Amino acid sequence: MGKHLLKRYGGSQMRLPAAVLIATALCAIPAHADVLASVDTTSLTWDQLVALVGGEQNRQYLGVTSSAEAEDVLRSWVREELLVQAAEEENLASDPEVAAAIDSQIRQILLEAYISKATADIEVSRLDVENYVASWGDSYRMEIHARHILVPDEDLAQSLLARLRSGESFDTLAMEYSTCPSAPDGGDLGWLSRGQAVVPFEEAAFSLAPGQMSGVVHTSMGYHIIKVLETRPLSPAPSDEDILALAEQELYASEQEQVLMSLLDSLEARHTVTMYPERLLEHVQN
Repeated sequence: MGKHLLKRYGGSQMRLPAAVLIATALCAIPAHADVLASVDTTSLTWDQLVALVGGEQNRQYLGVTSSAEAEDVLRSWVREELLVQAAEEENLASDPEVAAAIDSQIRQILLEAYISKATADIEVSRLDVENYVASWGDSYRMEIHARHILVPDEDLAQSLLARLRSGESFDTLAMEYSTCPSAPDGGDLGWLSRGQAVVPFEEAAFSLAPGQMSGVVHTSMGYHIIKVLETRPLSPAPSDEDILALAEQELYASEQEQVLMSLLDSLEARHTVTMYPERLLEHVQN
């Protein structure tokens, strides 16, 4: 193996191992722990290694099939511990940039852990997915070219909708009012297929024929007005199983979003929240 131990693990797992490695070096080791290596008085245990790779189910990713490979893994781990201890001896944690990076990692870990706990009970049944696909299956076989206007206020959205219905230019109003990054392009989102936006947006958009415009659509991002310019079959066409899998992901994400939005409303009601958007705007413009 020979390379940095953490290089084996990509994606979201990269954040956790680094934090685990630093944290475990500071923790007392239970008397029953199976010590695999040590550096001075710091023990490196099997339980720590399991946590490092994300659980027992990932033990195969260690790639250990011989004594030589086992020694290679432990050598890599020991060298990481030596570097961590050297960094601690130099008090690098007090460096402002390092402290900020550590704080950022801690915040991310806490955020992911809290969201995971809050949404742990969400379940989407096979029947729910099949019923949804029975109603929306055709939308998974096509893609749409759409524009939208996104604003944070429902009254403003309704006012813009009235102006659009009276004949004002969609592109012009999008450029003037939309808070989406697509605003400079007249709200043009390009070609979209299912799974690229939140479910309420997609259901509204994929219900429209070319040239049609939606009413005001509310999502967690704000209030949308959507216009479909053209549609075409998705190529290659997804299989029935692909559609079921994507629909399941979307339904789960939708349930998760609803739970989190309700939770955030509850949390915000319990705290005093003050925002100064004009100050942010001033800083950005200066």
